[in-house]
Amino acid sequence: MKKYHVALSFAGEDRNFVDNVARRLQDCGVKVFYDKFEETNLWGKDLYTYLSDVYQNQAFFTVMFISEDYKRKLWTNHERTNAQARAFSENREYILPAFFDTSVEVPGVLKTTGYVDLSTLPPEEFADKIIDKLEKSNVLLITEVHYSYSDVARADVDFPLRDGDEVSEIITALRSNNWYTQNPAIEKIFKLDWKTRTSDEAFVLGRNIYQCADGGERRAEAIMNDLRREFAKFPDEWATHILNGMFYEAYFNHEGKFRGSKLKSKFLSHLFAIETVAKFEKSIAYIQYVLDPYRGSLGVLPNKSPEVLRIRVKIEEKDPPVVTSIKAQEKEQLVTSSEDLDDPGWRFSYRGFTLDGFPEQLMKFWNIPEEHLEIDYDKDLPGTTKVHLPKGTTLGQLKV
Repeated sequence: MKKYHVALSFAGEDRNFVDNVARRLQDCGVKVFYDKFEETNLWGKDLYTYLSDVYQNQAFFTVMFISEDYKRKLWTNHERTNAQARAFSENREYILPAFFDTSVEVPGVLKTTGYVDLSTLPPEEFADKIIDKLEKSNVLLITEVHYSYSDVARADVDFPLRDGDEVSEIITALRSNNWYTQNPAIEKIFKLDWKTRTSDEAFVLGRNIYQCADGGERRAEAIMNDLRREFAKFPDEWATHILNGMFYEAYFNHEGKFRGSKLKSKFLSHLFAIETVAKFEKSIAYIQYVLDPYRGSLGVLPNKSPEVLRIRVKIEEKDPPVVTSIKAQEKEQLVTSSEDLDDPGWRFSYRGFTLDGFPEQLMKFWNIPEEHLEIDYDKDLPGTTKVHLPKGTTLGQLKV
């Protein structure tokens, strides 16, 4: 998962121009790595290592502002070589070169690569070109949050329930853990007069429908298994509030705290299945915004252009074969195991696994929805091959 839409690489002498570009991008919802925006974050860090990671792993694009000063600076060359390593490994557009002086030659940046001439281009217009490039690459830019829910809805343990109120009675029944009580309560949701209800109520109802489905209530499960048809029974705006609540329940507990590795993932693939439906685009933007602070532990976020977590696995052909590396987004996921610590990945380290069975196990372990995971093995072995992890290692919780 990428933390930034774009990373800006430039020489300090060109800061005035770049500063205007960065601020325009930020105002338009672009997540941009620009050192001035990151002063507190960079404070105390090993910049050589940290910037290597930013330019090689954390951005969707790197924009290079090339000038004679850019060519000769040590830090810009460090940024450039890391960006080029990423471009080489992915074999796709990653570096977006822009020249203040087109006569400048920079190692590895070919003039046969499409570039932008900045000599007569105002910074705001150049920023708009970057935005256009992102949008054409199906990157979702969030310029505003379309939905906002109260603290007591997001921590629904605090949501007020009133005697004699229809929605309060439904919520009470849904929380009963009794299928015979939950089923008729769910049916009542479809008969509500939404003109008299609030967005908070719809959001909390969505949370509780998902909670019932996760607990095995059949009517709730039927809703999750046929979401688009069921949502068509609600006015569009209210269907979206319910969907937002369902997404929120999957990722956050009753106190509104992020569930971490313990997501309610039973129906996560069903929620992700509607991420490309245009009528729910604002809902996808909402949950993506809410989840953004936790992206480092999530392989993919809901997106109108579905994201894929790409895994690279290296295998040493011994008897039995040994997996020596499992990388997600170029970050190593094998960690040292210890008898003194809990090992959530013990099934992989203790039992081993077949290549055919690995994707399903990994999706469950890391809460990755179906069709959002790709695995590339460096050895062409039969799917029935059983492999093991090196002694003293285990598969850690996802970190990207």
